[in-house]
Amino acid sequence: MLQKPQNQLSFVQSFFKLIIMQKQILFIFLTFIYSVLHISAQESNLKFKGATVYLGTIEENKLPLTVTFPYVNNSKTGIKIINIKTSNDCKITNWDKQKQIQSNISGFISIIYNNKNIGVFNEKVIVKTNEINTKEIILNFGGEIVPRKKTQADYYAFKNGALSFIKNTLNFGEIKNTQKKTDTLYITNNSKKTITLETSALNPAFANIQFSNTEIKPSALEKIIVTYNAGLRNAFGKTKDTISIQTNDEENPLKEIYLTADIFEDFSKIRPEKLKLAPEAYLINTTYDFRYAKKGSDVKALFNIKNKGKTQLVIRKVDLSCDCIKVNFADKIRFDRDSPIEVIMNTKYLKGNIHETVTLITNDPKNARIVLHLTGLVD
Repeated sequence: MLQKPQNQLSFVQSFFKLIIMQKQILFIFLTFIYSVLHISAQESNLKFKGATVYLGTIEENKLPLTVTFPYVNNSKTGIKIINIKTSNDCKITNWDKQKQIQSNISGFISIIYNNKNIGVFNEKVIVKTNEINTKEIILNFGGEIVPRKKTQADYYAFKNGALSFIKNTLNFGEIKNTQKKTDTLYITNNSKKTITLETSALNPAFANIQFSNTEIKPSALEKIIVTYNAGLRNAFGKTKDTISIQTNDEENPLKEIYLTADIFEDFSKIRPEKLKLAPEAYLINTTYDFRYAKKGSDVKALFNIKNKGKTQLVIRKVDLSCDCIKVNFADKIRFDRDSPIEVIMNTKYLKGNIHETVTLITNDPKNARIVLHLTGLVD
């Protein structure tokens, strides 16, 4: 076997040792230079009184706020502030790069802070002067932004002439057609004169109105108590109605209040023998996925409903999730018969992933509400 000469091997080893030694020397040199520069960096002669400022809690409506950092030049020569670094939420208002701060002269830096995000905040301000070999000056300020305290005007946000309401709609939610529900509407008088209240003769019989006081003095708070009689309303599904309050308010004497409810048929009083003869609604499929439709086109879906019961099935009402939907259907289906339900949805004002619904309200005790779904993409 051939072997490398000993002198050739020694040369290669020496060469690599030299390279490693040079790298070590270079590393030591650079470390030394960095250490010298770092150690020699001095504190700035521009001294700030209170480099850290805690602002406490600030209501969001009190923003923007101004933070001031006073300083004095303790050196025997003039100093310039050549750079100030802050976040995007801060604005420096009185900094001039060209301004010379003379010896023993005082001044201040003003910072406007305007981030209204609720919660704790901490900001850093980095000041650099034209002094040679000096450290940057670090200033800090912080605090906590809290929601503003709500006033009476915030709670009574619905203004109607001289009166303001906490809300202008009473929602009675789900209610059986044999039930009554009561809700309260709170009002206040914003004017300087007493406002009188009385029920309007136009109000429907199913809405009974009572006042805690028929006169509301300036700045006073009163209540309007409304009792909703679903039996007298004689409807099913989602309803929306209007009642009126007659007042002596010159700006707007008639105050309208909206009433909403979702009325269910009460089957609890039907005798067991009659329940056996009740209609029974059946659909094979309640979802139509049209997958894709071009914006502005009509989507057509056909569902089939069958009555498997012993008596006539009645579709009392249809509630739509969108005004863009039309439904064609037979409202009465004889026992052991089926009937088509055609749903047409116009996509003119729709875009993206769509999920619209059609709710059938029936006289089937076990399936009083049937929801049909239309899903897909409109582009």
